[in-house]
Amino acid sequence: MATRYERWLVARGNVFAPGTAAVAKLIERLRKEGYIVEAAPFAYAVRTVDNTFGDDEAKKKAASTEKLPAEVSAEWLSDPRREEIRLVWPMEAADGSTAKYPLTQKPAGTVRWSLEVHRAPEYVYPSADAIDALDTDCACGEDLEFEWDLDEVVPAFRDASGIFAECEECSRTFDPSKRTATLTNPFDESEEDVPGGAAYRFAIKVDCGSSFVADAKLAFSPALVALVEEEFGRAFYEFGATRPA
Repeated sequence: MATRYERWLVARGNVFAPGTAAVAKLIERLRKEGYIVEAAPFAYAVRTVDNTFGDDEAKKKAASTEKLPAEVSAEWLSDPRREEIRLVWPMEAADGSTAKYPLTQKPAGTVRWSLEVHRAPEYVYPSADAIDALDTDCACGEDLEFEWDLDEVVPAFRDASGIFAECEECSRTFDPSKRTATLTNPFDESEEDVPGGAAYRFAIKVDCGSSFVADAKLAFSPALVALVEEEFGRAFYEFGATRPA
């Protein structure tokens, strides 16, 4: 069975949710530094929308997906319909290409990947074998984890659950970094207990599809990590997972 690889870059502390102006500024910086190139005309956004289409997958995809504008501005991102969103730049590079590959090890030949920017008001928690669950019980006893109801909405985030940022019962805010979850390197099965686990409200994600180097040392490019940390003035951490293609 074919396998795909995905990797996330998440702010330490997990609660970080930058404003639209800061996200727009980061996107422009990624473009300027060559991680997003003008030769990627099929860039798109996926947002959560109400499901008024039943089981019609084509209509659900059409309603939740829109082409990205030439400039992703703060004004465009501030539209309430784009509160929960994935911004996706499908990329392709061959040997000798000047496009910057976002990870430390690039497969030979023509390589395809997607660079994504995620933003959500609640926490997103990716689902994968390498990512253990996080304790999501509020101090009052209410479980803050939720699944997007596919009968009600078409969610922007696939293969993930959500965690409410505030408890509806007692109004306490939830801080994932006060809990730990075990994250496993899928290539050597080494484990690490990480504050906050895989929870985020903002993340950079690279979806390699089935084109990746299966090495335990595979990581985000240090230059890309430095760029993101400089833009936001805070430290980020990373983790990866494989899943069936």
